[in-house]
Amino acid sequence: MKEIKAWIFYFLFFIFFILSISYIFPELDSSFKGYFETFYWAVITASTVGYGDITPHTTLTKAVTIILIILSTIAVSLFTAIVTNRLIQKTIFKIREWESVDKLNNHLIICGYKPQFKILLNRFLESNNRLNVEGIVIINDELTPGIEMVLEKIKHIKFVKGDFSEDEVLLKAKANKASKAIIIAEHNENSDSKVLATSILLKSFNKNIYLIAEIINPKFEKYLERIECDEIILNEEYNKDLLSKAITDPGISKVVGNLIKDKNFKIIHSSKTSVTYKEIFDEMLQNNSLLIGIIENYGNLKQLKKEYIKEAEESPNIDKLYDKIHKLKDIQLNKVILTPNNDYIIQNHTALIIIEKENNV
Repeated sequence: MKEIKAWIFYFLFFIFFILSISYIFPELDSSFKGYFETFYWAVITASTVGYGDITPHTTLTKAVTIILIILSTIAVSLFTAIVTNRLIQKTIFKIREWESVDKLNNHLIICGYKPQFKILLNRFLESNNRLNVEGIVIINDELTPGIEMVLEKIKHIKFVKGDFSEDEVLLKAKANKASKAIIIAEHNENSDSKVLATSILLKSFNKNIYLIAEIINPKFEKYLERIECDEIILNEEYNKDLLSKAITDPGISKVVGNLIKDKNFKIIHSSKTSVTYKEIFDEMLQNNSLLIGIIENYGNLKQLKKEYIKEAEESPNIDKLYDKIHKLKDIQLNKVILTPNNDYIIQNHTALIIIEKENNV
């Protein structure tokens, strides 16, 4: 506080000095024709521009000019220091605010950065009512301009700087309290190894976290499946399949692209069980929605196992209990079946793949 008062006093003194010589110099030196002309010369000199159109000629005015130059140099340096300090403090405050993740719980962690990052986040936010998270944390080696722009525009997104494959960085992002995590491939020679290492750490910190991992080499898929990674995105394989399919079925890329981008294309939990696919299909059609398939054993494997065991325990039949538990080891998570037979029976833990009309509630 004393430092701020000293700066204010100095600037007031400096302004007073300029105003004083603007009045005095015309009386001391004939080179200065009046108050305004002298004030103009003092400002130009103090700003270190120095056009040279007006110059002092007497010894006294030259001496005072030297003092003015010294005072102005100090004033400019002080002003630059104050502005720089304020900008640095503002940046530090923002970074501290972005890194304040202590209160986070049930959040989404995004490991890595891509040029399409902003589009990705916008889609997340558009689906926030279905995302079911209480915040988003971005982990990246550097605070890039792209990430900084996102953080400034979207207040509830937080940032953790560091290597997301290191346990202390993941713990700083409260991985043990997160509900979902996405690991983005970096597209270098160690990318898939890093994704696998991060996946193992995330599952060790939080067994119930819903984990989505992007990999380049399909050989890593089996390792991710062993640690019960919930979804594995194979970009290269997806692109190959799409290219080959585009040859035999022209227009498929646009169909797939529109489906992914369409907010009415959804996956929802089935509210009914022990009914046929046709019954659900007809009911959805009456509600102006089109059912195109189902997903068996939908969701997080850990949670599914808990529910299977709970269902088995509630059964008085010991043989049924044994069968349920025995089948757990062979459970196939998120098995997609498009347009199953009409008599297919909808079981527990089944999700419906639908295209929903906008006016449908």
